Amino acid sequence: MKPNKESSPEKTWSLHAVSTSKKLNLAWCIEHINLPITITAIIAAAAILTARYFDLLPSHITSIASILIAISCVIIIGWMIARKKFETPEESLVRIEDKMKLRNALTAAKIGVAPWPPVPPEIDAGITWNWPRTIIPSLGSIIVIIAAFFLPIGTHADVIKQYPAPDALTNLEQSLEKLNDQNIIQEQYIEETQQQVNQIKEQDPNEWFSHSSLEAIDNLSQNHNAASKELQRNLKNAERTLQNLQKHGDKINQKTKENLLENFGKAVENLDTGAMKPNQELLNKLKKIDPKQLGQLNQEQLNQLRKNMRKMAEKLKQQSDGEGEGEGEGEGEGEGEGEGEGEGEGEVKGKGSIDRGPGHAPGMLGKELEKLELNKTERLKSNDLSNTLPGDLLETTDGKHQIDKTNSKIRAGGSTENKGTGGERVWKNSLLPDEKKAIKKFFK
Repeated sequence: MKPNKESSPEKTWSLHAVSTSKKLNLAWCIEHINLPITITAIIAAAAILTARYFDLLPSHITSIASILIAISCVIIIGWMIARKKFETPEESLVRIEDKMKLRNALTAAKIGVAPWPPVPPEIDAGITWNWPRTIIPSLGSIIVIIAAFFLPIGTHADVIKQYPAPDALTNLEQSLEKLNDQNIIQEQYIEETQQQVNQIKEQDPNEWFSHSSLEAIDNLSQNHNAASKELQRNLKNAERTLQNLQKHGDKINQKTKENLLENFGKAVENLDTGAMKPNQELLNKLKKIDPKQLGQLNQEQLNQLRKNMRKMAEKLKQQSDGEGEGEGEGEGEGEGEGEGEGEGEGEVKGKGSIDRGPGHAPGMLGKELEKLELNKTERLKSNDLSNTLPGDLLETTDGKHQIDKTNSKIRAGGSTENKGTGGERVWKNSLLPDEKKAIKKFFK
């Protein structure tokens, strides 16, 4: 560094000492923040790419502001750690005189015990910038963040289009959409089930057909179908009971009427407490009905209410069975006291009653097929034994045990009834070798 010749030596040496001190302190800050800034940039780039993949990236202004705040925090923390190694101008003055071998001339002049030495043409503090180590980390961090914003990548939606979801999950989602469009059940059930479907779809598409995912999808579909069938059953029970009370409330005995009232109350309660509930408007109308005073209510409104319940049950049935959009609105009435319900218009003959049911005629659905006897066990015969393996069943036969039919007698324990023959008549003892030798000596 070239000094200013017009300035005094004291001012020139002091300015060089301050400049050296600032350069060293800046170098210490850069040394402590380069690595954290690089790590922060990599994490920010990964977050940006992930947000772009799932279409969750906010505006560029918000993203850049968040990144700048994070980098500022890193710089402040790095400065607080690096300040412990900062150098004062007095220490830089000592560094200069040591490098230039001035033998403490600057220190002595600083404390006033000696004059300031003359300023040389070049003042060397012994420090220079290592530009690659200083610039490359910061420049690389900026490039990584910019590339994360503009690097072309696919999205999760594109991947889902390439990998179709399991049929059960797709059918369940379509069923929820139809239920929402038809407005026949409450939205709370649709939102909760759709949330569970979204949780499964947010997984990696490669994991959709894993055992755990397929099991979760099957359980969700089964629960949905069970809730739908339960709602169908409750709607039919409530509608059928309301019909019998409306048309035969004055003709039936008190006990039967009490049973019908109880069944209607249970059906309405089940509609209100079930997992899948009907729309709130229909549920409120059913709650306001007093079955004991049906005769005082508007019959046209009751008929319309029953018709809406039948339509709702039919739509739920079509959802679960995958049938067409046609609806049967007719009622089949049976002879006698009871009434039968059919899917089309016309009379169905039978001998039903309130307690016995609708009284449908036998064979009304067509000719019955022959019984297949599916539970009957039959034996298969094969004459080709060339491919048999050890353990294969070749034949089964019926046999009888050979039973000893001779009369048995009572005898004492340990005794025998028949005498032995041949060698069995001779009593033998088992002797030890020493005992056998002693007997041989005795009888020799």
